[in-house]
Amino acid sequence: MNANQIFSIANSLALISWIPLFIAPFNRKVRNVLIGSTVTFLSATYAALFIQTFDASALESFSTLDGLMTLFSSKEAVLIGWMHYLAFDLLVGISIARNAKKHELNPWIVRPIFLFTFMAGPLGFLLYAVYKTIATKKYSFE
Repeated sequence: MNANQIFSIANSLALISWIPLFIAPFNRKVRNVLIGSTVTFLSATYAALFIQTFDASALESFSTLDGLMTLFSSKEAVLIGWMHYLAFDLLVGISIARNAKKHELNPWIVRPIFLFTFMAGPLGFLLYAVYKTIATKKYSFE
């Protein structure tokens, strides 16, 4: 399977996986299935791609922005980075859902936050942190 095919499958799977989380964010079975299936699949695919392309000499490239840019100069490296985003953004969304249920937050406010988390993970997390802090009058993420 080539990089374009993996990209297409991973993107489709990630998008489809956000739908049940959006529909039933407080359903524990939905969250567990997503972690056990999509997040695990994306993580395993990431790991396989990472192992296939790992170059120990490239580790020093992580210390500078220019070095990091050279790491993302190939299609495979960009795909690995994208797999990382897809897996972690979904995991953050699942964590937001779990935390929102625990604190009995309004799912109708949490759902739009998922859209930001899907498109720009850290922004979605920030929006949730602000919402939760305002709604509960305290900042914590346990």
